[in-house]
Amino acid sequence: MGIEIKRQWDRGAQLHLLACNPKDLVEELNRYRLQSEQLERVYELHRRLGEKPDLASMMEAFSAWLKSYFPHELVAYRHGGRRRSYISCSCHGPQRQSLVDAASQLLTAESVASTLGHLDLLDMRYRFLLLNPEPAAERLLLIFDQQSDVDGYEAMVTLVARELRGPLDRVLAYEDLYDQARRDALTGLVNRRVLDERLEQEVANAVRYGHPLCLAYLDLDHFKAVNDVLGHAEGDVALRQVSLALSGMIRDSDCLARVGGDEFAMILPHTDLERGRKFMERLCTTVRSLNIQAPGHPVLGVSIGISQWHSGLAMDHWLEVTDAALYKAKAGGRCRVCTAEGEE
Repeated sequence: MGIEIKRQWDRGAQLHLLACNPKDLVEELNRYRLQSEQLERVYELHRRLGEKPDLASMMEAFSAWLKSYFPHELVAYRHGGRRRSYISCSCHGPQRQSLVDAASQLLTAESVASTLGHLDLLDMRYRFLLLNPEPAAERLLLIFDQQSDVDGYEAMVTLVARELRGPLDRVLAYEDLYDQARRDALTGLVNRRVLDERLEQEVANAVRYGHPLCLAYLDLDHFKAVNDVLGHAEGDVALRQVSLALSGMIRDSDCLARVGGDEFAMILPHTDLERGRKFMERLCTTVRSLNIQAPGHPVLGVSIGISQWHSGLAMDHWLEVTDAALYKAKAGGRCRVCTAEGEE
């Protein structure tokens, strides 16, 4: 009780002194006003993020909130340990693709610094915000134009690093639990349901932003011989080896799913047919290099059919076209990549 009375007396004495010096009183009022504004910002940020159940919608909400205080072209997030990432870009057309490509390269760099960087070809600047003591583990990237107020950015760094941590932990933990029920138990890859959902999302993004999008079907060659000759246990080992090898080559933004016994599918956002085909050819080489082979039979390989989505293409027809490309690869000698008719 005595301590509380003393605090009140001290506060009263401070206010009395401020009243005697109008300049100090104005400074004190300004300080409280700035604190109040910051609390309102924090409340609004948590209100927006608290409504979001997944990383994608959370990063979109964060970008919208941040734009009011710091104009930017792109916000990107990556958690290396969980292999989760998301890029939110407000640009459209060719510039959008260039920014997304630049962000993808920056996000996956082995080491980054929190200093200001320049993208000379795009006439943009960028800055990393490291959210984890281990720089490679978790990072936030902002890309903004040359006119943006860097001092304004600096003022937001401490606030964002402190307030974003909790919501991100929550949504990533939720996605981890949700993800467990949506993965293939043998390989750890996502299942067909996840693939279908992602495909709908990526087509919607392609329609909205105009970026290229490819879909590939993969079917292992000579897997039946491995299963029949070496046994199902060795067949399971082979499937896990192939899945691990393929997973190690894709980007965080890609989606690799196991859709059948020895069948896989892959969604490649921001990828045109030429780039997609070259990537698939590397996958063919990777699978063959595993040197999985049943005695007296050819080495395990993979046949791949790939096609690119285009405006006006119905989803069912796109799936049929991609399946036809896979059939052509199997019929043409196996362990090869084929595109759909008319896409050569």
